[in-house]
Amino acid sequence: MRRPALLLGVQVAAVTAILGCLVAIAALHPRRLDLTPERRFTLSPYTREVLGRLTGDVRISLFYSSQAGALRREMSDLLALYQEAQPRITVRAFDLDRSPGMAKRLGVGSYNTAVVEAGERNQAVEVVNEEAVTAALLAVAGTPPVATYFVVGHGEHDPRDTDERRGASEAARSLAAEGFRTGVLEGAAAVPADAGLVVVAGPTRDLRPAEVEALAAYVAGGGDALFLCDPGTPPSVAALVRRFGVELAGDLVVDERARLFGTDGLSARVAYLNQGLVPDAPEVQALLPEAQSLRVIDAPGVRADYLATTAEGAWADVDRRADGAVFRPGHDRRGPLPIATFTRVRAAGGREGRLVVIGDADFATNLHLGVLGNRDLLLTAAELVARADALAAARPAAPPGGTFSPLTLTAREARLVFWGVVVAPSALMGAAALAMARRTRLA
Repeated sequence: MRRPALLLGVQVAAVTAILGCLVAIAALHPRRLDLTPERRFTLSPYTREVLGRLTGDVRISLFYSSQAGALRREMSDLLALYQEAQPRITVRAFDLDRSPGMAKRLGVGSYNTAVVEAGERNQAVEVVNEEAVTAALLAVAGTPPVATYFVVGHGEHDPRDTDERRGASEAARSLAAEGFRTGVLEGAAAVPADAGLVVVAGPTRDLRPAEVEALAAYVAGGGDALFLCDPGTPPSVAALVRRFGVELAGDLVVDERARLFGTDGLSARVAYLNQGLVPDAPEVQALLPEAQSLRVIDAPGVRADYLATTAEGAWADVDRRADGAVFRPGHDRRGPLPIATFTRVRAAGGREGRLVVIGDADFATNLHLGVLGNRDLLLTAAELVARADALAAARPAAPPGGTFSPLTLTAREARLVFWGVVVAPSALMGAAALAMARRTRLA
């Protein structure tokens, strides 16, 4: 009897020692497993890139309400992630009702507000989420803001317009969160002297000759511009980008393999980004609703490269026919197809103008900006053209609008889900029911 008892004691001691070692290892090398659909407890690669570039100390002061315990914990957990990722960040938490002096000094008058301080600069964050906190870090401790002008007056998407299909207010908001100070330029006959980026987003009418010359002179003089060109772009805009080594093909990209469930096959998936230009490309690919392909051509004083291309399965409908068109060998063009370019223009005094052209503009509208990687594509293009050291990593995911998280499926993925979740289980249940009925009948 003593031997089994002794063996049991040794086993219990061994198991206890193993568990103790595991607990000690976990305490010394903690790892976090984030299973939330929106990755709420994991900082995005973009935020980590911003934190990695901080060179000075930053202090974040959180003012909470003692009556909102759950919200306080959520905000504190988020700020703790920042502090863990960057030791230069210090986080403090104050009960607003018990710290009126500190709140007055920092100009805080409402609950659940954070203030980000770096040196003499500070910025309040009224909605404490990852996007807002990272934007405040950029504003007070990051790169200087870029004066960004959207050209309007020719049918372009307007950054002031909140309309779902035509407006670009969400694009302007996303750019502003990354330090692009957005405004509008009524006509482009004169580009403001402080312009750091000019955006021409989907014009549907020709620019006047004076506007074309002003934009050309701006880029040739070392300015930065972003052109979003839908199929059927007006000839004056096509001629303008052609000066800088980019030719609009005027076709329509068809990508059946990237077709989302319940949609047509005209959305072009951005399958590849130029790793030489964007080393840390976002994992989620953009989906352009209606795109044309581009060509790089020779032009004096410029160096143009392809920025983004489709997958091999896409093809270009040269004649932009109606829905249901099929590929015509020898006439249409097979993929991969270039749908975005990046051009450098030599300017006087050793300066360099930069130009990004994307063969679609609708992806930047309020309706499509939140689809897959569309927002990342817009922001990456703006960073690449307007800043020497672009922030191109994947941004924080936009929070879902309702109770459920959005799920985007291609038509092929939807068929696989249907067959795997509906058809196969139903067939198995039917076969089991038939077998049971047959056994009962034989009994």
